[in-house]
Amino acid sequence: MSSDSTPQNSVSRIMTFHPTKEEFKGFSRYIAYIESQGAHKAGMAKIVPPKDWTPRQTYDDIDDLVIPVPIQQVVTGQSGLFTQYNIQKKPMTVREFRRIANTDRFCNPRYVDFDELERKYWKNLTFNPPLYGADISGSLYDPNVTEWNIGQLNTILDTVERESGIKIKGVNTPYLYFGMWKSTFAWHTEDMDLYSINYLHFGEPKSWYCVPPEHGKRLERLAKGFFPGSAQSCEAFLRHKMTLISPSILKKYGIPFEKVTQEAGEFIVTFPYAYHAGFNHGFNCAESTNFATQRWIDYGKQATLCSCRKDMVKISMDLFVRKFQPERYKLWEAGKDNTPIDHSKPTPEAAEFFIHVHVEEDSLEPIEIQPTGDKSEDQPMVTDHQSIQGNHLEENPEQGTEETTPEKEPVGSEPEEHLEVQSMEESPVHKQPTDGEPPEGHPEKMDTAEVMSVEQSLTEANPADAQSMDVQTVNPESSEVEPEEEVPVEAGPADSTEELMAPCPAAMTSKEEKPVEQQPTAGDGTEPKENPVADTSTENEGAQNRLTKLPRHHPLMKDSMSDEELQDQAAVDEDGLEGELWAKPLTHLWQNRHCSLEKEKEYNRSMGLQRPYCAVCMLFQTYQRCGEGEPAPPVGPAGKQRTKPLIPEMCFSTTTEDSVETHLSTPYLEEDGTSLLISCAQCCVRVHTSCYGINPKSVTKGWKCTRCKANAMTESCCLCSLRGGALHRANNDKWVHVLCAVAVLEARFVNITRRSPVDLSGIPLQRFKLKCYYCKRRMKKTSGCCVQCSHGRCPTSYHPTCAQAAGPVQTESLSTAMRELTVGQKVICKHKNGRYYQCDVVQLSKETFYEVNFDDGSFSDNLFPEDIVNRDCSLLGPPAQGEVVQVRWTDGLVYGAKFVAAHVIQMYQVEFEDGSQLTAKRDDVYTLDEELPKRVKSRLSKASDMRFDEMFGEKKVQETKRQRVINSRYRGDYIEPVIYRAIME
Repeated sequence: MSSDSTPQNSVSRIMTFHPTKEEFKGFSRYIAYIESQGAHKAGMAKIVPPKDWTPRQTYDDIDDLVIPVPIQQVVTGQSGLFTQYNIQKKPMTVREFRRIANTDRFCNPRYVDFDELERKYWKNLTFNPPLYGADISGSLYDPNVTEWNIGQLNTILDTVERESGIKIKGVNTPYLYFGMWKSTFAWHTEDMDLYSINYLHFGEPKSWYCVPPEHGKRLERLAKGFFPGSAQSCEAFLRHKMTLISPSILKKYGIPFEKVTQEAGEFIVTFPYAYHAGFNHGFNCAESTNFATQRWIDYGKQATLCSCRKDMVKISMDLFVRKFQPERYKLWEAGKDNTPIDHSKPTPEAAEFFIHVHVEEDSLEPIEIQPTGDKSEDQPMVTDHQSIQGNHLEENPEQGTEETTPEKEPVGSEPEEHLEVQSMEESPVHKQPTDGEPPEGHPEKMDTAEVMSVEQSLTEANPADAQSMDVQTVNPESSEVEPEEEVPVEAGPADSTEELMAPCPAAMTSKEEKPVEQQPTAGDGTEPKENPVADTSTENEGAQNRLTKLPRHHPLMKDSMSDEELQDQAAVDEDGLEGELWAKPLTHLWQNRHCSLEKEKEYNRSMGLQRPYCAVCMLFQTYQRCGEGEPAPPVGPAGKQRTKPLIPEMCFSTTTEDSVETHLSTPYLEEDGTSLLISCAQCCVRVHTSCYGINPKSVTKGWKCTRCKANAMTESCCLCSLRGGALHRANNDKWVHVLCAVAVLEARFVNITRRSPVDLSGIPLQRFKLKCYYCKRRMKKTSGCCVQCSHGRCPTSYHPTCAQAAGPVQTESLSTAMRELTVGQKVICKHKNGRYYQCDVVQLSKETFYEVNFDDGSFSDNLFPEDIVNRDCSLLGPPAQGEVVQVRWTDGLVYGAKFVAAHVIQMYQVEFEDGSQLTAKRDDVYTLDEELPKRVKSRLSKASDMRFDEMFGEKKVQETKRQRVINSRYRGDYIEPVIYRAIME
């Protein structure tokens, strides 16, 4: 049976082939053959050449070969997310490179097996940067070698050179690579998504990771979520070959991948759009190039190219389409040739291996594949899975659970040691699915699996069930299936604005009514369910139990008010705050008023019609009353409305090294980055499924938010003063806005996928003492939890929801506090001993500081130009915005960063009474009429009466010349600072 009629197996293992001498003679034909066997589905294959084949008689004469530009690979990052920078070094010979690679400093550590070496690699990746002799033009093949000569593969890619005379180094010419322990190639696909071939001439092995082509988009979305800054600057930033993501992260986020170890004398072939990465175990030498088959042409036409670098490879596809796809050439010229790619189909050249297949699929019995014995040289080709048992991550205490990949073998089946592959002359036979295998895309199974995945790390589950769950959770095909019975949640084009503004269907209109248990009606596509309250408690029981119980004295436990207190609070300044324009729509939403469900629904409905149409995303958009001309969100397939969420996925990922999450997290985003908009049938709150943590496939017409499901209609957010919006459960049966949980940095989503429950136990108690700038006049006592402005010395604190509704503010006190200073003016400044004293301004000057975002998520806005070590800024000026730079920090080490901006800052030179002087920014200097912060008051001293009594003789406080700000919430994580700065600003 031909492979293209076989159900696609999403867990395609990396196959190992052993061609005979005869089969090894034709490179292109053999590539077509291995694709007929399905090797391309995994994205990578290993080929072991015949035993007596060798590309070069001896390697003893290459010691004097010059490596023109060795690179030192500096890696920054943590928690499985890293960025790699290449620093060019002076030329050296292979002899010198080998000597360095074998020194104690650069040689590999002791290890029992490759798994242990792999763990040591990811553990020590950021230490002791290795050298890599990469991208050296040339070949080590003897000229008389014709079989699989990397410099003479004679595939259709050579059409470029034959017909245009263009040679592209490393693409249609060979490159050499000299590696050492830890030298790395980051996640990438080949230029133009071509095939590649890599032969390891000699030396230590090379480890490879590969994501199957059908899952490439998922890896791209994951990388964009973790590196949003890079994604914004370049759509194809993975082509920069700077991004490293560890296997543990891929497992956690459900990205299927395989791994294989390449020994000396073996070939590795990668297929179009197969993301791959890897590292070298020690000193070795490899040779590689790109090639193509007719199947590649469609990939080349759709390849996403890097637009920010001038040296990126771009091949005109016009020549290939005209020659190999003449029937589609006119469509291609018109820009209408957008045929979707089927990653499972082999190349057209493989057709000869299917000519003997005439058997109907229904009549075939499942074929049991037996392990094979030893293979003689003339035996048919064999796919050796025994040699790649390490490809799939084995379960070990350090790495966590076994990799979860879609469509694994049925529970209880034993992994096969060998898979027999028939010779090229015979018709290939594929294993048929047995009755025990679950059908693809089964909605009921998927929904069950989703619930299981939520509680995987929170409750005990049957191991067999867990395996079934993993299979369905990460099945990309089932994620594309939309049950036909489901009714679209959002209005389509036929629905007018008036219809959208009409009251939503509600099962409850007042707090006295009990929740209505809706019975399924014919044709609504829903299954009978139990009481929603019980349903919710069952789903989240494990997660709730995992939350830390807040102590009695915790501020959140004292926030609830009695009816008498509510009446007192309501009497406070009834007209004052509501007189402000921003507060008028919120009059009935303050928590110090009695709950009005109708007003809350009206507010939710109104906000759902304004950009960004989501009660969570509105954190990043100031509230403004919508006018008549406010456009509705775009309507997608099946009349469903979708928009792009404003909040990056990383804002929800709050895992630290101390609280490692083991469940999978998927943002429920479409391939184009949009997310489905849904509205609660009861309270009318509108959210993105990705922002609220709802599987779009589980949403029906009567969908209810978590609070309405739990019949907790009188509950409101414990972190702010306003009702309405989208809420999830928190500690001690409290409720919290998802918006507030994102804005308050110490709040943590226990389950990232479902965005719930929210753990508030990590919020510092001092936060609860802050008073909201916007609502403090109307609230008798401080309630909720405030965040603070991050601009300069601005002390303004506010609830996230209040600030979102009111917009930014510039207080008068702050404006007067930051007035410019003059020479001779008395001020207060910090002395080198760590205390604050009066001093005189003696000189004004302007100085240029650079602002950068470091790769570990920290940032600095007061670097000197000379701190940029890879550029002479005194001559060339500041780098371009977004340019990658190397920064020498105060510890003497060089760190990777991205340039943000150059700031010309007014500096003030002050002189203390002991005669010492220092230069400070305006933020560090206080005038005598300014209100001093508590930390300054506590360290304020007077030196005038004790000038000669060693007042300045105290122990000096060692300070760095600049501060590098680290976000406490993400201290154990990698996160780009643009995320939380956007939240605070």
